[in-house]
Amino acid sequence: MDLKKHNQEQLLKYYNELSQEEKNNLTAQINSIDFDLVNTIYKNSYIDEEIDMTKVSNLKIINKKDTNPDNIIIGENIIRNNEYAIVLMAGGFGSRLGFNKPKGCLKINGKTLFEMFIDQIKDANKKYNSNISLYIMTSNANNKDTISFFNDNNYFDYKEYINIFIQDDFPILNIDGKIVLKNKHEILFGPNGNGDVFNALKRFNLIDDMINKGIKYILFSTIDDPLLDIVDTKFIGTTISNKYDLASKTIMKTDEDNKEWIFCKYNNKPYMLPSRCINKELTNTMIDNEYVYREINITYHLMSIDKLKLFSNIELPYHRAYKNNKYLDEDGNLINTEERNSFKFEKFIFDAFYHAEDMLLYRVNKNEFCPIKEKEDINKVINLLQNKMP
Repeated sequence: MDLKKHNQEQLLKYYNELSQEEKNNLTAQINSIDFDLVNTIYKNSYIDEEIDMTKVSNLKIINKKDTNPDNIIIGENIIRNNEYAIVLMAGGFGSRLGFNKPKGCLKINGKTLFEMFIDQIKDANKKYNSNISLYIMTSNANNKDTISFFNDNNYFDYKEYINIFIQDDFPILNIDGKIVLKNKHEILFGPNGNGDVFNALKRFNLIDDMINKGIKYILFSTIDDPLLDIVDTKFIGTTISNKYDLASKTIMKTDEDNKEWIFCKYNNKPYMLPSRCINKELTNTMIDNEYVYREINITYHLMSIDKLKLFSNIELPYHRAYKNNKYLDEDGNLINTEERNSFKFEKFIFDAFYHAEDMLLYRVNKNEFCPIKEKEDINKVINLLQNKMP
C-alpha cells in the first residue's frame, strides 16, 4: 500500500464537510508533514539496531558520597559568575494524575512544581548574588496554558530571567502506520520528545541568548521531580574538576533483573544500552568492587555551551512508543479506549551523548529521585520532601 497516498486521502475524507477556516487549518497541517519521512521513521522503528556486546565498555562513575568537598567552591564560582543556566523540560500534562493542566502547575504541599524549582533558583541567587537564567520547554499542546499560568502568577517575580520556548510535534500513527485525525478538521499530533530540546533552543535563538549572557554550563532536567537539586554546586564542581564537559546524575539499580536502559560506552562513545541487551552477567560486572553497568538515567544532565552547540546541529533518531490516544477511525468513529492503540514517536535527549567523546556519571542516592508519573507518586514525593527538611 502507498501509505503516503492513503494517509493524504484519509486525512481529507471529511474535507467537503468543513468550514473554510477548518479547511485552511487542515490543509496547513497536511502541508507541514513530510509524509516520506513519517513513513521511513515508522518502518525503521521495527528494526532494532544490532548491538555488538564486545564493543560495550563502562563509563567513569563518581559516587556523590566520595566526592571532594573542595569541588563545591568551583561550582559556587560558576553560579556566582552567572555562568550557569537551567533548562526545564515541561511539555506534558498531568493527565495520568487526573490533572488536566501542564504538569508544572501541579501543587505539592501548597506549591506548584514550577514555583518549587524557581524557589530553588531564588535561594541560590540570594546565596551567591547571582541571576540564574531559566529556560522552560513547553509543547504546542500546553504552551498557552503555561504562559497563562506564569502571567497569572506574575512569573513569580522572575520574568526577566525566564524564557519559554516550544518543542516540535510529530503525527500520531495507528498501528498500521497511518496518520490519524483528532477530529474531522485536525490531525492528531504529540510532542516529539525531550530530545528535541537542543534543536528547539536553536530555533528560538536561545543558544545565542546563552552565549551573549556568558553562560558556560547548562543543566537539563524535567519538571516532574521536585526532589532534584537543580543548583547542585558539588555536582557542577566535580564535573569541571574532573575535566568533563558532559555529565549525568544517575542512580544505581539494585535489582539485577531490572530491565531499565543503562549508561555505558559503545564503540568507546557514551551510550544508553537498551533493555533487550541487558543480562545478569553484564549487570553483575564489577571493577574495583563497584558495579559498572547499573547506572539508570534520571534525566539530569549537565553540559558545556560547546556541547549544547554541537548537539543542536544533530538530527536525533525517533523511538516508537505504544500509547493510548483518542482519534477518529477510518469510519469516522471516535476511538476512546483504555487500551494502547497507537504509536507516538519521540526523540530521546540521551541519544545526543553518543556524539560526545566521553561523559561522567555521578551516582546519587535513590531517595533523590522520585518523578511524579502516577497518582501514588505524589504521596511518595511528599514523604521524601518532609524527610529532607532540616
